[in-house]
Amino acid sequence: MRKLSEKDKELIKEAKKVARKFSKVKWEGQRLSTVGAALRTKDGKIYSGPDICHPQSGSSSICAEFTALSKAYSEGHTEIDSIVAYCYVNEKVKKILSPCGICREFLRLFGNPWIILDTKKKAKLNEIHLFSDNWK
Repeated sequence: MRKLSEKDKELIKEAKKVARKFSKVKWEGQRLSTVGAALRTKDGKIYSGPDICHPQSGSSSICAEFTALSKAYSEGHTEIDSIVAYCYVNEKVKKILSPCGICREFLRLFGNPWIILDTKKKAKLNEIHLFSDNWK
């Protein structure tokens, strides 16, 4: 694990901005999003996006990391340097989140990025992934 850099802190700010913005979006009175993710590609470009939680069908929901990764991939990026997810429900409920298991598996397609774990440290994906024995 390592301490965060200034660039990492910029990513946290971007993820917070996305989470706050989309936490206000509602569908039939229910919130659609509480998480924002931001990533930095190997060449320094930043992509971000929200989660989209379907209130009536959890299986058709997507994590914020998927949104940010899809945006980067659609622009031709196949390797990322670092990523962070930030949850914002309200001023009392807000924090950095570690990627879920599905996101960790998906992230493997984009290399071995730094995962920002909290406001002080980050780790490489293969350090926090439970089944890293099959890394190439």
